[in-house]
Amino acid sequence: MSTDELESYVNEQFDELHLLVRKEERRTLHLVDLKEAFLTAQAAEKIAEITVHTERLQEEMDSITQQLVALDQGEESGPSPAPSPAPMDVEARPRPDPRRDPPRDYGDGGPGSFMGNAP
Repeated sequence: MSTDELESYVNEQFDELHLLVRKEERRTLHLVDLKEAFLTAQAAEKIAEITVHTERLQEEMDSITQQLVALDQGEESGPSPAPSPAPMDVEARPRPDPRRDPPRDYGDGGPGSFMGNAP
């Protein structure tokens, strides 16, 4: 192989490698574009969720504000007579649930176990 042929072969290989590198760059840029589009769509979805949540909170705030205004108007019109308390029926009161003893661990004879060591 002569020097000219070798130089031509090396140049062809370099050109081919250059084309492969450019092709890989385009693929990489395409993947970056796809990832960016995906992240943009995710961000838009999160923004929509936040907007819905914000609207719900705003509705709750409006409802609370209306209730507070109604309470203020009720106070301005004067105190209303308090209803007389109903007589208490002691038997009608709910009784607390009886306490249960704490669970005991009668394990497998580990440290601190008294099982099988009775006098």
